[in-house]
Amino acid sequence: MSKKIILIGAGGHASSCIEVINSKKKFKISHLVSKEKKLNSNLNYNIIDEKNFLKKNLNNKNILIAIGQLKDGSKREKNFKFFKKKLCIFPTITASSCIISKNTSIGEGTIVMHYAFINYNSSVGRNCIINTRATIEHDCIIEDNVHIAPGAIILGGSIIKKNSFVGSGAVVKQFATIKPNTIVPAKTYFK
Repeated sequence: MSKKIILIGAGGHASSCIEVINSKKKFKISHLVSKEKKLNSNLNYNIIDEKNFLKKNLNNKNILIAIGQLKDGSKREKNFKFFKKKLCIFPTITASSCIISKNTSIGEGTIVMHYAFINYNSSVGRNCIINTRATIEHDCIIEDNVHIAPGAIILGGSIIKKNSFVGSGAVVKQFATIKPNTIVPAKTYFK
């Protein structure tokens, strides 16, 4: 029987999260939570207002932060810490089509999207987004609240510090270190 999971966020990124969750059927989406007035009307799930949701007992509830990240990860980090204090559980979510080395660690609350590849001896922190077709090569360290956008390539031995964003199609040179809260623009080569 599938466990229930609640998605925090109901925008475009939530749609992608729903696809990944449904690809494995390990979790069943209970509902989505949003404080935004303009919601993604294409979602066929119950959407609950954040104020009403926060009145409930959240102990031991499975949560996924389904808020996208176009800049630094501070908003995702804030939400993660808030719900962690409420004793929520953050499962790691992986798509049925992703490839992850058995010698890799992935932190709680991280989502690995379709066709993403994480190679040998890499580690991915908590509350990260490893987006569609992203590649993380061997011996990389991806810290907490990082978003590796679709098609980005992180070459071997690189370190991506917390709350950073690597844009679509960007390439991070081997053994590079990206400082915390950095934005690497789409289609760039980071040395």
